[in-house]
Amino acid sequence: MKAAQLKGALFEYLVRRLLINCGFYSVQADNLYTFERNPLFFINGRGAAHDADVLMEPPIQMPFGYPTRLLFECKAYDSKAGLPIIRNALGLKHDINEFEIVTKKSLLMRQNNRRASYAIENRQRHVYQVGVASAEGFSKNAEEFAANNKIPLLSLEWILDARAISLYRSIDQHLMDSIGDVMTSNLYKYFKDRNPAADSRHTETMGFLEQSERIGYIIESLKQKIDSTYIGLLESGDLIFLFEQKTGLTRLLYSYESNRSLSAQLYYPGDNPEMWSLSINSDSSMAGNLESQRNANFMFHVPPRIMAMWREFNLNRSKGIQIKEEFFSTIFIFKKARTSDLPFFVVNLDKRWLDQVRRAETDFSSTAENEDETDD
Repeated sequence: MKAAQLKGALFEYLVRRLLINCGFYSVQADNLYTFERNPLFFINGRGAAHDADVLMEPPIQMPFGYPTRLLFECKAYDSKAGLPIIRNALGLKHDINEFEIVTKKSLLMRQNNRRASYAIENRQRHVYQVGVASAEGFSKNAEEFAANNKIPLLSLEWILDARAISLYRSIDQHLMDSIGDVMTSNLYKYFKDRNPAADSRHTETMGFLEQSERIGYIIESLKQKIDSTYIGLLESGDLIFLFEQKTGLTRLLYSYESNRSLSAQLYYPGDNPEMWSLSINSDSSMAGNLESQRNANFMFHVPPRIMAMWREFNLNRSKGIQIKEEFFSTIFIFKKARTSDLPFFVVNLDKRWLDQVRRAETDFSSTAENEDETDD
């Protein structure tokens, strides 16, 4: 086995574990539209069966439409993912969403206007969203194309610390030889295993990872990261990965029965406009409760599609406020585990705070215009 194969399987494992921790769960093969050829998992399309790196069911399905699934193509390359990769992802999205079983018999049946049954397969259909995860990030052209086609992106640097990323990059044939063929094969099978009981099915491999200073550290780094990572869904359908900066979200969220008690404020630092800060607070009407004084702070990468819109206006502050209101007025944050009640919390943008920010920006703009007129 080549080192690239193990790195690819490990990268898929990291992305899968991140999504599972946020409430998603692996799709189980139906042996027709999806099937396994161990250790690979395939999904059928119009042109061919495609290797589905990470295929997940979301924690919740929206009504009045086909249920959705999320497929991440994982690219463990040594360079940034370029435009062709994102184009292929868009083609894959169309191929699997437009796939339908059509046989000669069904075509002949269409000629009979009095046929007793429909000439289509009776099955559960899904709408597939296809994203791309890259070990080395993305080129500007790739980000632009993804933004225009609503393809979610995920970079390895979002889910691992700097040391873990360095260790991941250092996986080479020398390391493979030191591990040995048997354990290398065991690691590959474990990383590819989509069964919820994978840990208990690979006890020997788990023992190795506990002792490994390199691959084991990568796994441990992921565990620490995902404990403070949540997935948010915007009303526009965009996904955001929320990385907790200040502990307390679990206590804050689970302390209230009503989702209406949670509001949020959004900030963006001047040095990195693509990384925003989200502060979640309890409703001010509960100020008499000591619990209401707690808040939780997150950092997240703005979806490329939304970022592209803002860049069209040269990161204008007034346009930034408008984007906050348009896209982030309501955020659905998925819980860590599937439960019998709603699998998400609803966080609403603080309208009073937003009005204050808008008034302050208006005053600032007016002052700047007056100063320009005075200079003239």
